[in-house]
Amino acid sequence: MNSPSAETPVDVVVIGGGPAGAALATLLAKQQHSCVLLESATFPRYHIGESLIPHTYATLDRLGLLPKLKASAFPVKHSVRFVSPSGTDTAPFYFSETISGERALTWQVERSEFDRMCLDNAIESGVDVRQPVRAQEVRFEGDRAVGVTVENGEGGSDFIPARVVVDASGRVSMIGSQRGLKIDVPGLNKASIWTYFRGGRRREGIDEGETTVFMIPERGWFWYIPLPDDVVSVGVVADAEYLFDETKKFDPTLEREINRCVGLSECLEDAVQVGPAHGLRRLAYYNTQVAGDGWVMVGDAAGFLDPIYSSGLFLALASGELAADCIHEALLANDTSAGRLGKFSDTLWEGIEVIRRLIYAFYDPAFSFHKFDEQFPDQRNALIDCLVGDVVGRDMSSFLDCLARMSPPPAPLFSEDSEVVNT
Repeated sequence: MNSPSAETPVDVVVIGGGPAGAALATLLAKQQHSCVLLESATFPRYHIGESLIPHTYATLDRLGLLPKLKASAFPVKHSVRFVSPSGTDTAPFYFSETISGERALTWQVERSEFDRMCLDNAIESGVDVRQPVRAQEVRFEGDRAVGVTVENGEGGSDFIPARVVVDASGRVSMIGSQRGLKIDVPGLNKASIWTYFRGGRRREGIDEGETTVFMIPERGWFWYIPLPDDVVSVGVVADAEYLFDETKKFDPTLEREINRCVGLSECLEDAVQVGPAHGLRRLAYYNTQVAGDGWVMVGDAAGFLDPIYSSGLFLALASGELAADCIHEALLANDTSAGRLGKFSDTLWEGIEVIRRLIYAFYDPAFSFHKFDEQFPDQRNALIDCLVGDVVGRDMSSFLDCLARMSPPPAPLFSEDSEVVNT
């Protein structure tokens, strides 16, 4: 195995080639930083999390991906709609209510193609992408990350030294797992099962590409996301104890829940399932520290809350962009300390906290979007801002105060005197 001094460190090594890692690496390469990206899979590869929200538009524009998205077969998404357990539709929340022009539009993406688009864009931007290459561990000298050990394909290991290590390894959360930082989110014991159907019913006009959320009893819900080739992604989210009270198998549980959901079963009455059901028995987790000396976490490696507001891809791209800007400044200043690399985290987590508060409210029987809209009509735009992802760097205190009057806020993830980067 090579020692850290055996070769000159690259500026940045990124573990994981999903949207967060690819976006971060692309932006750093565009600023002339040497960047190696390690991806264990060969793209295209399957991944869940298919719905973009409008506030990714600026990041996608900065990455240079908008022309490819506009030319793609991905359905255009104008809105999100919530359907009651009885099957009664509510009026959709159109993103154009708070955003003007084409920035109010976004896409429902097939992740295998979208992720390959992001990774190809990184390669075109000068990122040294290596795949399939499995990262074994992040090497530390004391508390400082100094590089990544990788399998070399010959039964041994190589070491890639770097000034900054970025963990974009998704739910694996390599640094979090190594350093014991990854923990469950209190009060969000949700599981999910999903699959795909061809021939599901779609709405007409600009509603054809909407995300439809079908509510079910026990404060659970289904997503219904139109994809290319007449395919829809369908998944249920609910308490694990509820979903698996009769069987632990994914397919029969999903079939049972679809049959119980009146509006959804009607949409699928002429559809055919394509492929088996997939599942996760626990969705939510976070890391008590997302940056340290010489290292940063982005995307799902840092944490995941819940898919209800389609925030996964948004937070992946947002964290990748914000972290890239901090890393760029840190490299120029030759200061890759935790404080310098983690400057983005307070702003990002303040935005995440708004989404977290709305997630907890969603699962509170006392809350409904209709009731909130009626009781606090002056907060409708703020509610839509949450649905489009316009929460990072915003003062959402008035909205949160009103939300607390309908649904008590959960305990904070971090104490008032702690910082995300130094917990």
